[in-house]
Amino acid sequence: MGRLLTRTKLVRTDVKFTKQLIQFIILSIGLIFVVFSLPIADQYKESILQLLGIITGAAIALSSTTFIANAMSGIMLRIIKPFRVGDYIESEDIFGRVTDIHILHTEVQSIDRDLVTFPNLKLVSNPLKTIRTSGTIICTCVSLGYDVPRQRIEKNLLLAAEKTGLENPFVHVLELGDFSVTYKVGGLLKNIESLITARSDFKKAVLDALHEADVEIVSPNFMNQRILKEGTVFIPPKELLKAEVPEKPPKKKPEEIIFDKAIEAEILGRIEIVFSTLEEKEKELGQQVSGVPEQNRKAELSEKLEFLKTRKEEVKTEFEAMKKQMEESEEIIEPEMRSRQLQSLNLKADHLDIRRKKLEKELKEVLEKEEAEKSENRENLKRSQKN
Repeated sequence: MGRLLTRTKLVRTDVKFTKQLIQFIILSIGLIFVVFSLPIADQYKESILQLLGIITGAAIALSSTTFIANAMSGIMLRIIKPFRVGDYIESEDIFGRVTDIHILHTEVQSIDRDLVTFPNLKLVSNPLKTIRTSGTIICTCVSLGYDVPRQRIEKNLLLAAEKTGLENPFVHVLELGDFSVTYKVGGLLKNIESLITARSDFKKAVLDALHEADVEIVSPNFMNQRILKEGTVFIPPKELLKAEVPEKPPKKKPEEIIFDKAIEAEILGRIEIVFSTLEEKEKELGQQVSGVPEQNRKAELSEKLEFLKTRKEEVKTEFEAMKKQMEESEEIIEPEMRSRQLQSLNLKADHLDIRRKKLEKELKEVLEKEEAEKSENRENLKRSQKN
């Protein structure tokens, strides 16, 4: 039954969710059959069914903060699909990457690397922001004095955004306060995988750009009770240049450590989609190969298809074994080893997908060539008949 379910379009997105839903439906139907099979009078059976109906109705009526409310919210999230596993989401005090979506709750990995479970009702009841994989705007605000020319500030803020690698940078004036002007600088970050680091690097770049331009960054109500010399500025002293020693690049980005569970869940989902697509396309590809008239070409394409099927089963067996180990206990496999194995499986799945696309392209070219030849033969036949 599970194998049959995994072939459906609904189950491809979440096998666990669908199995739980089907089990609940089967249990409800089974309960009704049990009531009908009881050796009691029909009027008692009707009374029992009415009682069950009243209980169900009462449960639905009181479902605003209960089990059923979260279940309904989980179904709603499945229908509207506001986010997927691996996405960054933000809602009130929630911020992190989604690691798993269940019928009753959603699991999010926070920026502290902790796994936080949220009832689906909370996500449905409050505004939810999903950071798009195509990129997001990152920005920061800084308050500067009226004594610094606006053009000079904008120039250095834009320079900081460009150094961070942001696209289409901008500077807005948010407020003309009593003591300072509030500037907002930002730009489009394409690679959201390094979102946390990029936000920090951007603020560093703004700080450095303003200090290098001798622009003081002080609070709007800045006061200092010490007696200072005239002309004292509040900029860190410039450090003496030293011979730069090349730093060893970190083995992992901070996001890879913080959101390791979310990244793993995203990779697992991607691999499952590749397998589902391959299984859907196998029959179609087999029919196309059998329709190739040229025997040598047909044998060559059949060999490629069989290799693709065999390789898919090998990788799938390896994938299922690892997935089972992860479900039983994450401690069985060391995090570093698990990460390497997942990346390896992801690479193998990508190769399978590339082979599948390449085979589809070859078949398309063969079938188009065959159709062109048939069309040409029909035209030649018409000409010969006219002559």
